[in-house]
This record gives sequence, C-alpha cells and structure tokens, in this order.
Amino acid sequence: MPTGRWLFLLFALVLAVIAALAIGTIGFGPRESWNAMFGRGDATAVFVVRQLRLPRTVLALLLGAGLGISGAALQGVLRNPLAEPYLLGVSGGAAVGAVLAVTAGLAFALVPLAAFAGAIAAV
Repeated sequence: MPTGRWLFLLFALVLAVIAALAIGTIGFGPRESWNAMFGRGDATAVFVVRQLRLPRTVLALLLGAGLGISGAALQGVLRNPLAEPYLLGVSGGAAVGAVLAVTAGLAFALVPLAAFAGAIAAV
C-alpha cells in the first residue's frame, strides 16, 4: 500500500480518537480533552476523560485491531481472500448454538460459550 494511504489512515485514526475523547454528553474541546488526559484542568473533565472516555476509546481500538487480525487469519488459513463468517456459516452456527442454549434454559453466562461451540462446529 502506498505511503500516502498509510498516512491518511493514521491521520483518520488520530482524528477518531480525538473525537471519541471530546464528543459526548459533556462536550470538551480538543485542548481541554488533552489537558484532562494528563490530569490538568477541571476535575469533572479529568474524571470524564480519564475514567470514562479514554478506556472506552482504547478498548474500541483494541477490538477493531482484533477483529481485523481475526479476519485476516481466517482468510489466510482458508486461503480464500473472500472468506468471511457469514459466507462460511460461522455466524449461523453461533446463532444456532446460542438459540439451543437459551431453549435449554442454560444460565445467561453460558450462552456465549454455546455460541462459540456452535461456531466451531459449523467450521
């Protein structure tokens, strides 16, 4: 991929992070969000940015990276650049596993495990 495209994507990621830290029910400007990240400024802003928005933003970044890596791994293992969970039946198998768990009356905490088992069985 050309260097310009990587720089554009990096710039878009930085803008998305700034927006995630600044936009919300209590709006902050970029400078106020930046100061709050380092513990400077209003106590409310520091709490909202450091305790609520920053962990959510970091988790969103990690989740997006994990989904991208898992999709690339699925395509690499199957040697099919068009492979995706819906095409392969993985999502349908997970849905069947979850429905069977709910129908059987299993505890709510076991439903994701049953969905995972259904996805594995479908693959």
